[in-house]
Amino acid sequence: MTTFQKITLIGKGLFGSVVLSELASAGFEVTLLSRSEKPDEVLPGGVRRVVVDYNDRESLAKTLSGQDAVVSTITTQAALSQKLIIDAAIQARVKRFIPSDFGSLTTNPDASHFPHHVNFVEIQKYLKSKSDEIEYTIFSVGAFTEFLVNYSLVFDWKSKTAEVWGDGTSPISTTSLGGAARAIVGALKNPEPTKNKNLFVHEHVVTQAQLLSLAKKYSLGVEWDVTTVEDPAAEFDRLEALANKEPEMPNILALLKASLVSGKYQGWYKDVDNDLVGVPVLTEEDLEATFAKAYGS
Repeated sequence: MTTFQKITLIGKGLFGSVVLSELASAGFEVTLLSRSEKPDEVLPGGVRRVVVDYNDRESLAKTLSGQDAVVSTITTQAALSQKLIIDAAIQARVKRFIPSDFGSLTTNPDASHFPHHVNFVEIQKYLKSKSDEIEYTIFSVGAFTEFLVNYSLVFDWKSKTAEVWGDGTSPISTTSLGGAARAIVGALKNPEPTKNKNLFVHEHVVTQAQLLSLAKKYSLGVEWDVTTVEDPAAEFDRLEALANKEPEMPNILALLKASLVSGKYQGWYKDVDNDLVGVPVLTEEDLEATFAKAYGS
């Protein structure tokens, strides 16, 4: 029976930091790869940092020797660099690779042409082509709940403004950073059923109208400025054309939001694999508790 104990994490940004904490708490032997020493940074107990050159395959393979799995949370811009890391992992006989992906629609064939999806899709295809040499698990976790609640992806709390697409009822799958990290842990602890799979996980299915209603509830006495996108299909096409012509971050973020809320693509998962990875589907009360924590006085 396959078991994973020694896990290497690549990337320690916003999401990677949460993944690191969950891996360490779950009892794995965790190695964190880094481009440089960071003597002032405090890591969870038992975590080992190793400084590597991500362009040196031989050195990476040596570092990964003896590891059971590699989890990548590197940035979107660096996604293609995972090819060399995958090759090094294969050379080191690592059993499984979990790529940095974790999107809403990155595994949806109809959305594979989006400029911010192209590199993810290339890595997905590369891993599948190497599946006789290394296992993979690819995660689709919807939008991160924190991005919908704490950041201005759907509404802007600071300015009390919101742009609602259509009637605001297109459903969106969401998972918290912690929930997505626990899904990774769950897959590593349940290796056979999660082998060479695209796992779909969500904690909530929400709508713009629901999120805006909660935002208004926790800003009593404040008037919100709400505008409506009357023709979501036309606005989506406009934003997609702009992002393809000028793939800069503001345009990419606008297209990302549009892909979630326009209703053109199914932004929620009908069937999920939560049971395989031990992540419960949460309630509306849990969602409101997230708002209360963020905005309650």
